[in-house]
Amino acid sequence: MRVKNISVSIDIIIELLKTLNEEAKQEIFEKVFLEEDTTPLTIEEKQEIKSAEEELNNRGTISWPFGE
Repeated sequence: MRVKNISVSIDIIIELLKTLNEEAKQEIFEKVFLEEDTTPLTIEEKQEIKSAEEELNNRGTISWPFGE
């Protein structure tokens, strides 16, 4: 796929996004900001997950008011 670069004012981008419905905004967000990684977890990553799960089960985590 051929790629072209253009310079556009951020204000124009914001105004364009304001006109879109939520579904279109969500699709843009996913394509621009989310990266999918399907590679297997490394040993270190598995150990970190296990450690985090143990910490959670032992109530060693901090309550965070995310989304409130």
